[in-house]
Amino acid sequence: MAVCEIWDVKGRLDHPIDYAENPEKTANPKYTDADLQAMGDVMKYATNGDKTERQFFVTGVNCDPATARDEMMIAKAQWNDQSEIVCYHGFQSFKAGEVTPEQAHEVGVKLAEKMWGGRFQVIVATHLNTECLHNHFVVNSVSYVDGKHYHDNKKNLRLLRQRSDELCREYSLSVIEHPSGRKKPYVLYQAEKNGLPTRDSVARQAVDEAISKSFTLKDFDRQLAEMGYCINFDPNRKYWTIIGKGWQRPKRLYKLGDDYTNERITERIRENSYAVKFQSFSKEQPQVRVIKVKGTLKATKKIGGLRGLYLHYCYKLGILPKKKQQNYARLHYLLKDDLMKMDAITNEARLLCRCHIDTAEQLLSYKDSLESEMQELTEQRKGLYSQSRKSVGEEKEAVKARLSEITERMETLRKEVRLCDGVLARSDTLKEKLQTIRADEKEQKGKELMKHEHRRRSGRANRKDELGGI
Repeated sequence: MAVCEIWDVKGRLDHPIDYAENPEKTANPKYTDADLQAMGDVMKYATNGDKTERQFFVTGVNCDPATARDEMMIAKAQWNDQSEIVCYHGFQSFKAGEVTPEQAHEVGVKLAEKMWGGRFQVIVATHLNTECLHNHFVVNSVSYVDGKHYHDNKKNLRLLRQRSDELCREYSLSVIEHPSGRKKPYVLYQAEKNGLPTRDSVARQAVDEAISKSFTLKDFDRQLAEMGYCINFDPNRKYWTIIGKGWQRPKRLYKLGDDYTNERITERIRENSYAVKFQSFSKEQPQVRVIKVKGTLKATKKIGGLRGLYLHYCYKLGILPKKKQQNYARLHYLLKDDLMKMDAITNEARLLCRCHIDTAEQLLSYKDSLESEMQELTEQRKGLYSQSRKSVGEEKEAVKARLSEITERMETLRKEVRLCDGVLARSDTLKEKLQTIRADEKEQKGKELMKHEHRRRSGRANRKDELGGI
């Protein structure tokens, strides 16, 4: 399974690097230093020795890797190219453990030759520093043959992915059979990268748990319903769908991964056995250390207000206590909506606890103090900027150091102000959600009590007659 993407590189860079030692040989007055730096930076990243095993897996198509940047700039100068796009940077990523570095690089070089080899200069570099081996492509934006530009459009992207799939099949590698056609939202990508639970990961957790406890599709449906999900097995539909409480629309199960297709789910349920599983009645209990504390907790003051609200919500989300293994699949549907906001909620809770803020008035007062300090620092910084222009030597360095301290402090203050705004905007919503959750839990508890009472009474039916007959 290879995933392909490509994007343009323009002449702007936040962290410029030193480019070729003798830029006059290929200098083009139409291009600025930033353009050259952009191309040099993307090539340095793609051919990074730490990622490519001392550049063993680096190949040039229509150019020499050692002088590729200079050759590309010569082609631009030859055709008097004035475009702001200096090159294109693409990648081809393989499924973890599916290919060797040699195979990955060979596939990448063949893909570059098929896609751009007839007209463009390309650097192909295979990175080995992650679990998923992947190729990087640096493609000159202008053809060295006819001076025409490569166009990064939907048609060429489809062609790139099509040729990549053809090569994967040729090398007996897996291919994505159901491409979504959409890029994953950046927020979702970042959440998965940082290990935060998302709607998809929680749904997978729910499906996995339901499968582990099911012997039939009816069992599977019932288990998911207990976790707040509804599944559609409609035979008139090609794909099964799942929808959680609070979702706007259903999701096709196969989009959760290869283990969640109709056939695979059915197969996983069939693998469960009806056989009785025997286990020991009692497990060896770990030794518990008992600590005796003098005094009583009766007089202890409970934390209330905003602090209490956030701490209780963090407990419901599973953030507290620490190291607690939370089953996100069985969370209330209102809590599931905030799983991707766990970092923001945690930081807001820390602010409230650190500053002992319990009321909105205390929060507004704290925010005003932050803004006043920011205003004072802004005025100081203006004066220091003026002083810096007039001073020299050690005095100038001291002014710069002070400016750096002020800038760092202002960045911290801005973050605190944003957290205060977040608490003001979120606190009422959290309160309403907790009230709804308590009401639902109370209703559910009442239903369970009625069910147990019904079973108890059913078990005692006809007992008097039975005793009388003995």
